[in-house]
Amino acid sequence: MHIDAEVYRLRERLIQHRRRLHMYPELGFEVYATRDYVLSCLESYGYDEIRVLAGTGIKAVMKGQDEGMTLAFRADMDALPLQEETGVDFASVNCGKMHACGHDGHTAILLGLAEWLNFHRKELNGNIVLIFQPAEETVGGALPMIKEGVLENPKVDAIFGFHLLPDIPQGKIGLMAGPVMAQTCEFTVEITGRSAHGAVAHRGIDALLAACHFANAVYGLLGRWVAPDEKALLTIGKLQAGEKRNIIAARAIIEGIIRTFDDGVYERIKENIQALLRGLERSHRVKAQYREDVYYPVVNNDADLVSQLKKILPSDVLQDIHPLMIAEDFSYYQQRVPGVYMFLGCGNESRGFTAPLHSSNFNFDEEILLYGLQAYSDIIKGFGIVG
Repeated sequence: MHIDAEVYRLRERLIQHRRRLHMYPELGFEVYATRDYVLSCLESYGYDEIRVLAGTGIKAVMKGQDEGMTLAFRADMDALPLQEETGVDFASVNCGKMHACGHDGHTAILLGLAEWLNFHRKELNGNIVLIFQPAEETVGGALPMIKEGVLENPKVDAIFGFHLLPDIPQGKIGLMAGPVMAQTCEFTVEITGRSAHGAVAHRGIDALLAACHFANAVYGLLGRWVAPDEKALLTIGKLQAGEKRNIIAARAIIEGIIRTFDDGVYERIKENIQALLRGLERSHRVKAQYREDVYYPVVNNDADLVSQLKKILPSDVLQDIHPLMIAEDFSYYQQRVPGVYMFLGCGNESRGFTAPLHSSNFNFDEEILLYGLQAYSDIIKGFGIVG
């Protein structure tokens, strides 16, 4: 990708942002130091409006000279509960916390865009909204920010976002229309029985036995609930029950995930799980409860916007991709306004940048920060907001 001179002049600043953010990672909504760092940068650029939303999220608005379109760009700021093992000299100093999903890069790119826009303040023929969001990795910060007005005043016409992805070669941008990332539900099933000594098991109600039957049944029946052409995934990652080897378990906890590319398919799976649990209550005499802990809809890229981006961005950097089973709460923005979520390739085997997302060894070549900023500036120019 060709890098404009005015983008390149921000190279050192982008790297500075990324390394500062990488050294001090924070989790969930508790991104206070990150919020304050972003605020200090935005204030130095003289934005027309800077608001804190959802406690630690930030909305920054740069208003143009006329009533043109309003485009929004979003970055997530939170890290992961991992101990870093990259060995870089700017490694995390916060024990057990690491930017292992590239959110430090996402935020650095958006800060770079904030400064780039300041160069063009007098040229704007519309409005730009920059969204710095907490808690993407946990319970989701997008929905609280939407409820507090991040997409209003000015009303956003279209929203864009990037995610670093080592599965795509460095310098390429993964782009597709339609469902691009899966719906996800992190669920918990709680089964309650009655304890008894194992020698008189008939006096108890075995929650562990019921939980095992549920796990076997749900795996076996998924293929009967979902048509062959409807992609769906269900994983049970945790089953915890019992206190001692000779005591019938009075309680069992099952934790898992469901992912699909159709929110309607998810609703059907959920209804069938709940029906299965009702049957389990009758057959095993237990009480069973299903709970959604985290829910994100499908990330669904607007086809018209994707078509426009294919005309704006250089064709030699675009790469066709297939839908991914990973999930993102960017989908909540797309439920309100047209949006496109893209993937910024960061795979570089020759330089050893091959570790997957959520790995304690994840890292990337910081030159890709320039690619992300260039793409965002191209989009703003392509939509006529900057001449």
